[in-house]
Amino acid sequence: MPIFKLFTNLPKSQIPTDFVNKILPVLSRTVKKPAHLFICMVSSDCSLSFGGNSTDPSAVATLESIGNFGVEENRLIAKEVTEFIEKELGIPRDK
Repeated sequence: MPIFKLFTNLPKSQIPTDFVNKILPVLSRTVKKPAHLFICMVSSDCSLSFGGNSTDPSAVATLESIGNFGVEENRLIAKEVTEFIEKELGIPRDK
C-alpha cells in the first residue's frame, strides 16, 4: 500500500477537512495505483523549521510505494504534489 505523509507547521484549522480526499486522485494518477490502496496522513501543528525559519508556513512530505518510481516519475510526482499543496494549503513550493 502506498503511504503519503505530510508534516506541516500550519494549524489544524487551516487544513481543509477534505484535504486527504482531494489529494488522493493526484497521488493515484501520478503513482499509477488505485486510490483505495493509499494511506494518507496529515500532521499539522508540527514544530518545523525550513532554512532556519520556523514561522513561515512550510511542509515536508514523504511518499512510500513499491514500484513505479524512477527519476522521471519522481519529478512528475513531486511537481504535481507540490502544486496541489501550494494551491490547497498556500504553502509555497520552495517551503
